[in-house]
Amino acid sequence: MSERKAIGIDLGTTFSAGAHIDAYGKPQIIPNAESERITPSVILFDGESAIVGTLAKNNSVSEPEKIVDFVKREMGKPKEQFHREFGGKLYSAEELSALIVKKLKADAEKYLQAPVTDAVITVPAYFNDAERTATITAGQLAGLNVLQIINEPTAAALAYGLDKLDENQTVFVFDLGGGTFDVTIMRIEDQKIEMIATNGDHRLGGKDWDDVIVNLVAEEYSAAHGENPLLDLASYQDLQTRALAGKIQLSSRPHTAIVHHHNGKSVKVELTREDFEERSRHLIEKCKTICEIVMQEAKMKWDNIDKILLIGGMTRMPMVREMISQLSSAPLVSDMNPDEAVAVGAAIQATLSMLREEEKTGKKLLGENTRQQFSSRDGHLIQITDITSHTLGVVLWDETHLEEYVFPMIRKRTAIPASAKNSFGIASANMQRAVVKVVEGESTLPGECTPLGLCDVQLPPFLPKGSPVELTYHYNANQVLEVNVEACGNRSKVSIERNTGLAPEEMEKAISGLGKVTVE
Repeated sequence: MSERKAIGIDLGTTFSAGAHIDAYGKPQIIPNAESERITPSVILFDGESAIVGTLAKNNSVSEPEKIVDFVKREMGKPKEQFHREFGGKLYSAEELSALIVKKLKADAEKYLQAPVTDAVITVPAYFNDAERTATITAGQLAGLNVLQIINEPTAAALAYGLDKLDENQTVFVFDLGGGTFDVTIMRIEDQKIEMIATNGDHRLGGKDWDDVIVNLVAEEYSAAHGENPLLDLASYQDLQTRALAGKIQLSSRPHTAIVHHHNGKSVKVELTREDFEERSRHLIEKCKTICEIVMQEAKMKWDNIDKILLIGGMTRMPMVREMISQLSSAPLVSDMNPDEAVAVGAAIQATLSMLREEEKTGKKLLGENTRQQFSSRDGHLIQITDITSHTLGVVLWDETHLEEYVFPMIRKRTAIPASAKNSFGIASANMQRAVVKVVEGESTLPGECTPLGLCDVQLPPFLPKGSPVELTYHYNANQVLEVNVEACGNRSKVSIERNTGLAPEEMEKAISGLGKVTVE
């Protein structure tokens, strides 16, 4: 039996969690060193140490300049666009996320009393190529072999669907966490789980509801005392904490009071649930619009939905449940912990990945109990089909209208992994180079899509207009893209400009640098 141990990691905006499959083939959450089932995604830098979790969160008011939180919203950004400096060192979003993953890995090893080598890490379904690559990098920097990146709603669907493979049903997964929002429609049929449509907004989450309260209290304080308490970092962190507590109270009580002290003065704001819901109506409307869009994309009506699966802590809010019940009469799944389902699903996927590796290599990595638990009635491994979250295209020249447009190579909602091949003619005779621009997005206008990469291929001399340039797109299970170009015998690869904070050659340096930081 191999020593390899795989876990699932929900790398969240506000909280993260780890899970594993036990000796009986059952998924279990891994408690952290503080005996908590979820770990706040907050880092406190203290000299050569990085403290991750509740202690860091509790110190966010007293030492705000040493704190990093909500780093997930910065994933995929280059270092010059986002970094934090501590002890004279600049940390990219991936390096900061790697410290959170390191904490989860260390806690898992302590709990399981075994080295953890492999992991599946989850991302919002609507994360783009750069954000997904950055997440893989974070896992690698933390010393893990990242088996796969899996969409959070897909992970939740796995956690829900593993023991329901005999019930054919269509499930609407509504995932509203601390920083991101995703909706996915999936079908469980004939022992298979298939994703049908997905949409979302990875800059919409619980923090936006917190900010509604933060801004309200700041306005009241400013009106009473003539100064803005948000300009002081410690005051802002304190108010964020109080706003979060107030929001949680309003999920179970009709009203709350938020008291904020700053500069020797204070303000008390009474807030009813009704008033809070009115002030955050624009946020719930955003969620509702995305739900309607994903139904249109799936070409479905609400009465096609059999169950609604609520994931993420924000689904505890009455206004969220009320909005969903107005859209659909389907029953809400209430037997799953919304904070833990994604990590559990990631652990299931990690085990499936290792079982597939067993099938390929013939080398046994896991126990017989696990193998039986993860096989369908006919003895085959459970099948999960995920789909692309974005369209992948190439920029072409329209001779009729004399303008650039985007041609879709792999359309949104295509089953993954996916490949596509197409041939295009060069725009004019005797062209010396063909420029291939790869983009991601649903628009036909290049300016409205995200540029992914550029390839400048040298062409042989004296080519006639329309000579073929062949493109091949490979989109793997992590939804990370590779593009190959062949132009009249000349071959090239598109260098995907992922805009992540770390170039491949910087990885070793980053791993070495993070190795000097003690994670607690």
